[in-house]
Amino acid sequence: MQTDQFDPQLLDDLLNLLQQHPDGIAEHQLLKALAEQGYEAFQPSLEPLALFQAHFLLFHLLYRQQQAWYQQGHGWLLIDCLKIQFQPQPPHHKPHSHDTQSDHPQQDDPLRRYYLDIEHYRQTQTDDVIELLDSFWRSLAQSPDTTQIQQAKGWLEITEETITLEQVNRHYRRLSQIHHPDKGGDSERFRQISQAAETLRKSLGYKKT
Repeated sequence: MQTDQFDPQLLDDLLNLLQQHPDGIAEHQLLKALAEQGYEAFQPSLEPLALFQAHFLLFHLLYRQQQAWYQQGHGWLLIDCLKIQFQPQPPHHKPHSHDTQSDHPQQDDPLRRYYLDIEHYRQTQTDDVIELLDSFWRSLAQSPDTTQIQQAKGWLEITEETITLEQVNRHYRRLSQIHHPDKGGDSERFRQISQAAETLRKSLGYKKT
């Protein structure tokens, strides 16, 4: 398949499949559905490079069409391996803003930049894929588990189910003002708060700088 110009029928079929699943569809289900419609690039394979290429090509298409579909009134496409789903509007959308930048809430998303660069598809080889997989499993092994995350949320007094980096930092700053030893607070409590903040940052993919 040419990666510079895509068959309009593929884009139509992809859009139709997404619209048939308003509650969202997992990546592997979408790949299977496209393969069943005869698109060889998405055929299942046990080869690491073929798996990577099918995944990358799908996400390249999704990110490439994300803005166009939104402007056409289909909604904002949330893209994740576990769930790909149209939402009524983008995250952080400002309905009354006339700033055109508000229509591009994720243009600085590093994942978006990665998948929109088709050179990753062309240049990635089998050894690169194996290294990517090894890196993924190493990072997964180092990621906090659910219990650690819940404990950390408790230390930071976060009750919301979904957390953001801004939220973690805000709670950390507030509690630090109370419990920092220089302000007469308990050093052990401050240590727990600092550790909890670092755990949650790590769970969100951020490393301490």
